[in-house]
Amino acid sequence: MKAALRAWTLLAALSPLPLPAQQPWPVHPVRIVATSPPGGSVDFLARSLAQDFSGSFGKPFVVENRPGANGNIGVELVLKAPADGHMLFVAPPGPFSINAHLMSYMPFDPAKDIAPVAMLAVAPLILVVHPSVPAKDFAELLAWLKGEGAHANYASQAVGSTGHLAMELLKSRAGFDAVHVPYKGSAAQASADLLAGRVAMGFVNTSATLQHVRDGRLRAIAVAELKRLSSAPDIPTLDESGVPGFVATPWLGLGARAGTPGEIVRRLNDRASRALARPEVAQRMANLGIEQRPMMPEEFAGFIRTESEKWAAIIRRSGAKLE
Repeated sequence: MKAALRAWTLLAALSPLPLPAQQPWPVHPVRIVATSPPGGSVDFLARSLAQDFSGSFGKPFVVENRPGANGNIGVELVLKAPADGHMLFVAPPGPFSINAHLMSYMPFDPAKDIAPVAMLAVAPLILVVHPSVPAKDFAELLAWLKGEGAHANYASQAVGSTGHLAMELLKSRAGFDAVHVPYKGSAAQASADLLAGRVAMGFVNTSATLQHVRDGRLRAIAVAELKRLSSAPDIPTLDESGVPGFVATPWLGLGARAGTPGEIVRRLNDRASRALARPEVAQRMANLGIEQRPMMPEEFAGFIRTESEKWAAIIRRSGAKLE
């Protein structure tokens, strides 16, 4: 009897303990913070994801617009919530990889406090000039900028925007100077002044550009991507125009608070890729001048680190600051 009891005790000790049941998620409605006002690419992507996630995950996903501080206000709100996947954000590069180098005060450390969930889309830029600029390609533009066009001005949506930093990167790579004219977040005003010839050039989004190029109101010089755009295959890249490896592309990502369980992050990443690949969503994205470029969470985190290093160097060199 004692021997049988000892054997049973030994068997119980060697038997694996039952694994704890996986915690259900989501357990209540999820908030997706869009770091821009209603309308535009950030808001559209947030609402597209919310609609798909609500059906896929069985709980409501609700979009809340919290613009301001180049995206920091909305992101900070998410980072103050529990790291349980019930608050997410959609943002452009600023909070992920630019603001920490640009701003004198940051309410969070992107590298430590943000969990990169999914790269959602990119918004390719085209370098354009007003037709009064005597240049039909980048070689002619560079010659003009180093001659009679020295210190020409260029438009961007705001200090620290990708359009601003892209031109600063091009200045450093190609060796010319130009005067920055920021428009305090107003892409429409920047575009209007470019069309009117009050500024000579700028990096602008494809959706806001191609029709003006076709109408002759702007002249396209080059694309800030390594490959030509399918929507404008006749426009060369800066890489093939004499600036090897030049890439400066705005992008939009989905993030959460660091510490969010990896399984939740992976589920969100997989579902986001599927949601944005739906034909009706892809068509609307094309109309907005953005295109899907999915990455796994680990790949997205590495991409953010590379972007952060690139823009840190350009911001230091240019002296750009955003208070």
